[in-house]
Amino acid sequence: MIHVNHSLNPDTGKSGFIQVFKKYRMSDVFPIDDRQGTSMKDNLQVISIKRKEFQSADKVAKKGITLFLLLTALFFFVSSLSAVEEEFEEIKVIREGPPPLEDPQYLDLGTFVVNMPGDKYFLKSSIQLAFENSAAKEWLLARLPLAKDLIITHLNSITVEQFDDTKNRVVIKNDLQVRLNSLFPNKAAWEDPVPIRRILFLEFYRQ
Repeated sequence: MIHVNHSLNPDTGKSGFIQVFKKYRMSDVFPIDDRQGTSMKDNLQVISIKRKEFQSADKVAKKGITLFLLLTALFFFVSSLSAVEEEFEEIKVIREGPPPLEDPQYLDLGTFVVNMPGDKYFLKSSIQLAFENSAAKEWLLARLPLAKDLIITHLNSITVEQFDDTKNRVVIKNDLQVRLNSLFPNKAAWEDPVPIRRILFLEFYRQ
């Protein structure tokens, strides 16, 4: 226990009180536990470590979310490409008619103007023939008047109703092809049963 002398005079009382406090330090009056200070430091270090761990975990989470979004976008992009490819695979071009000629050779027969039945309209048509055999082309070229006469006779038989129905254009071509191929001999050097492969109408209208 600390005994303070109250008999000190007023002049020396203050200084005596200070001397007492100097003699007995604050640490002696209010002792500080070193363990408590150490514990506070440890707590601060633990809080700092946990804060760093939280920040690191937050960064990892953000990177994970970003990666997830990128993978999701990539998945949808690849899926859309696959869908487009499937659509293109489903769309198939169906080519109608005979196969294309590998090495066509053309013979221009000129322009034909004939009276249609009823003598009300004229039918005008410019025709070319397509061959795949030069020998057959030369054979018909030497007999061109026969071919032209056959074409005029056939065109002269086409009525206005037949002409106006566009579906008959294929029939008219097929009939003309059969008639012209009938001019060739049954046994020829080129051994081609169908020398004329195509009938081409460059012009085909009535007036």
